[in-house]
Amino acid sequence: MNDNLNTWKAWLEQHQQAQKVVSAATVKASEARHQMEMAELHLTSLTHRESPHGLQISQPATPEQVQKVTGALTAKLERSATHKHDPSRLELQKALSDLQKARGRYDEAHATHVELSDEQSQAEKALTAIVKDRPEATPQALEAVTQAMDAHQQHIDKINVTITAMKDSKSIIADLEDQARRAAEEVDRLEASALMGEVDETAKGQATTTLAKARKAAEKAAEQAEKQASGRRGLERIRDDLQAELTELESLQRGVGYEVGKAAIAKAERELLEAIEVAGLQDRVAAINAARDEASFYAPEGTGYNSAHIELRLSTFYMMDAPERLEF
Repeated sequence: MNDNLNTWKAWLEQHQQAQKVVSAATVKASEARHQMEMAELHLTSLTHRESPHGLQISQPATPEQVQKVTGALTAKLERSATHKHDPSRLELQKALSDLQKARGRYDEAHATHVELSDEQSQAEKALTAIVKDRPEATPQALEAVTQAMDAHQQHIDKINVTITAMKDSKSIIADLEDQARRAAEEVDRLEASALMGEVDETAKGQATTTLAKARKAAEKAAEQAEKQASGRRGLERIRDDLQAELTELESLQRGVGYEVGKAAIAKAERELLEAIEVAGLQDRVAAINAARDEASFYAPEGTGYNSAHIELRLSTFYMMDAPERLEF
């Protein structure tokens, strides 16, 4: 891939990773908020239950209100110090302990929520910075990816044709080895005839020559077959590498295409809003109404002109901030 495509590939990977970080941070912050709210609800419930008469407790209870109720319970315990085994004192001790534990759990949950919310904020800022640093999303960028994909596919197709055109080396070797075997059998037959006194030196010489040629052809075919097998393995490795790169390019094409599409939507939406603004509808409507008001002022009794009014309803704008309705 060329430098431009590598730049896009690196940015898309970075953008995708940043999105994952934001998603994970958002989930953690949301769960922490839920835990904090549950702890706050429990603390408020205990504060309201143990609050002295006349003390109003808000929803949720404020830290000051929790402190006042804690102080009131502590004061009651101090006043009952001489009745250590009184059941009511034991209840006060438990109520104070429960309230303090609830306050501790809330403080811990609140601190966790603050920490995770900050992590979420930092992740979102990092994502925003990456989005701002996006390579220029143009149709030419998408075309470059498409051209690279086409080049890879053409190379893969060429390799496939080459591999398909290769002869089956195993069958060639088998045929030559079969010829050598038959030649060897013929030599053996002639040698046997010689032992029996039935010698045909000419036939024997021809058979020996045929056998030597067949063996040599088989050896040469084996060497060629090994070279061809090696070449086939090399082509297959190149094809596999190209196929892996093509898969990456397909993913890159989707990523670049999506960014190019979003950029095109933003441009079209912005141009539509600008066209509405350039049309000067506000001034045109004002001019019509001024003319109608003047005509109505001088018109015969019972004659008049209503004010002009234009209302534009806009469909959803995905990339630009735009009102649902414009009135002039």
